[in-house]
Amino acid sequence: MRYRNIILSLFISITFSQTQVVIVEEMFMDAPYVGEFTTTNTKYASDNLFKQEMQIEVGSFLVRMAMGGNKKAGSIIDGNSKLRTVYDINEEEYAEENFQSIIENDGKPKLKMMDNAFGGGSSRNSNEDENEDEDSSENNESDDNNEVNRTINNNFEKIGEFLAKKVTTEMMGRSGRVVIEEWFTMDTSLFSYALDVESKLVSSYGGSAQTTPRSFSEPMLRSAGHEFESVEGRLVKYKMTQKDDDDGFKMSWEIKQAKKEPFNQSDFILSKDYKKVDELN
Repeated sequence: MRYRNIILSLFISITFSQTQVVIVEEMFMDAPYVGEFTTTNTKYASDNLFKQEMQIEVGSFLVRMAMGGNKKAGSIIDGNSKLRTVYDINEEEYAEENFQSIIENDGKPKLKMMDNAFGGGSSRNSNEDENEDEDSSENNESDDNNEVNRTINNNFEKIGEFLAKKVTTEMMGRSGRVVIEEWFTMDTSLFSYALDVESKLVSSYGGSAQTTPRSFSEPMLRSAGHEFESVEGRLVKYKMTQKDDDDGFKMSWEIKQAKKEPFNQSDFILSKDYKKVDELN
């Protein structure tokens, strides 16, 4: 198995040499009293370089004003210069920290891009999925979802550029009715490359790369003590709807684009118009 992983990693490296991968994720959330949020997260990965740009658009005028307006920010990890850069697209400002300073801070960057509260579930590190699965299977004290109906469609659907298998999970409990629709693909080479680039760069300063959860329904089912059939592959789309006495909660996430293209160095360099600051506001 170890040699198989080494060969696969080598194959991916050769296949993606002198190229870059671009992945665009979009999340939509509509919550009672808060309104609509749309988050777009664009990732660029190439040899020893990783960049992501995040844009948050808020539908509610009052909430948008409370947040200080819609947000646009990004970060670049450069393994060649050993620098991590964060930048504010609206203000055209950037700040930098070197890898050594992050290592001395226990692998935790001091500079923040922006809160990732609505960013496609990318708030856990690459080891947390397995740990969560183990913990949730042991923690069944609160069985809030008493009835479960899970359907796996063996036919493939076209989700953007991917062929994906749909899984629908419906749960009934004290919180009302929750329906989670998920689409999984076995075409994972682009995602694997981008994650591999980010993970290696982040680990070089002692950190842990953030990942999208493999599934949203499965941890919920485990925590409720339900047995279920799992589906292989990588999540490319999900929808979650919660129905209760209010209007309910809606959330969706989807890979809008995933492509390999020729390497473009300008994608990893900030404009000279940006002003350097000690940290972003």
